[in-house]
Amino acid sequence: MRRFAASVMLLLSSLGAAAEQYVDDGPFRVHYAAVNTTALTPEVARQFGVARTRNEILLVLNAQQRIDGRYVPVPATASGTATTLLGHVQTLELRAVREAEVHYVVASFQTLDGEFMTIDAQVLPQGANAPLQVRFRQQFYRD
Repeated sequence: MRRFAASVMLLLSSLGAAAEQYVDDGPFRVHYAAVNTTALTPEVARQFGVARTRNEILLVLNAQQRIDGRYVPVPATASGTATTLLGHVQTLELRAVREAEVHYVVASFQTLDGEFMTIDAQVLPQGANAPLQVRFRQQFYRD
């Protein structure tokens, strides 16, 4: 199980190597990443309950709270959508996944090769008074 958490953290850190992707609001932070499921190892895909297919994207959200100067993972709930440039909206079925002390909120959605998607998610970390807004646009390619 610790190997799973390490695999996910490696995946998230490699996705954000150019620029770490997160939003802050007060003591809360939400890291986010979206990746084609073919980039996942079979073990990670199983843990997240997704199929490794060329047109399936996995959205991973990780809420954290700053306590004594460091960020620690906290459970969260979320809702959101994935929207194409033409306005086709997919409602995301976000669900919680826990691995040891790390909490994720994940969803998968479909995309076409080269398609730009705008991801909007409202993430409510445990202990927060209001959700954090995560919004980003990303172009997805098939492997």
